[in-house]
Formats: sequence, C-alpha cells, structure tokens
Amino acid sequence: MNRRFSRWYLSAIIVLIALSLLSVVSCSGSQTTQADFYNAGAANLSVTGAQFDQYILFRFDTSNSALNMALPSAADIVNNLSSPYAGEVIIFAVAADGSNPVTLIAGTNVTIKSTAQSIPANATLTMYCELDSITSGNQAVTIY
Repeated sequence: MNRRFSRWYLSAIIVLIALSLLSVVSCSGSQTTQADFYNAGAANLSVTGAQFDQYILFRFDTSNSALNMALPSAADIVNNLSSPYAGEVIIFAVAADGSNPVTLIAGTNVTIKSTAQSIPANATLTMYCELDSITSGNQAVTIY
C-alpha cells in the first residue's frame, strides 16, 4: 500500500468516525431537525435523490419483517447536489430497529459494496457514498 493511499484511507476513517459521533449526538439530543432524520417506519422505502442528499439517518422499524431501501440513480444523486465533484463523499446511516435486517437496493449506476448491502437487525450502519463520475449521462457512485 503506498503512502498517499494510506494517508487518504486514514483521513477517511477519521472523518467517518467524527461524523458518526456527530450523528449519534444529534439524534439523541433535542437539536435534531427534520432534515437530519427520516423515519421510514415499518415500510420499504424508495429514496429520491433529494431525500438522499438531505437526510443523514434513515430509520426502519424492522420488528415485524425485513425491509428494503431502494436507492436513487447515480444521476439523481449527483443532480441534486449544488456543486458536486468527482471524489466527493456523502455520509449517511441506516438503522434497522428490530429483529430483521434492511437491504439496500442499488439504483442505476450505483454500486453497493458487499459490506454495505445489508444492515443487520438491531444495528445502525454508517456508510459513505463516493461520487465516482459526475459527467452528464455517465454519473456513477459507490456506496461503502
């Protein structure tokens, strides 16, 4: 592993940990705003690009059944950002509050790495979406 990649990887981990802590603090305090949190309840959810770019945490009540979260297309994600750039990272979390998991379903040109495909029961998984390409007609993102 070269030094440049190691530094980037370490920086990304530090940022993810810091943002994860901020998400937990904001969700447990009285300062949570509607824009921070989307409560999907006990239903499957098809997320729009605007919702994906707006919310930090998506919560599912999985006490009765496993649920799905369908992600928007890469074009929809990119087009809803004000000044996107290749390599930009969007951090979000998905909570499966119950005895069943939540499965992510990829939109067009969205790659979901195996570690982010399923959120286990009674768990919250913090993920990041990297914009791989923002070229019109060829937008692509990867979820880690």
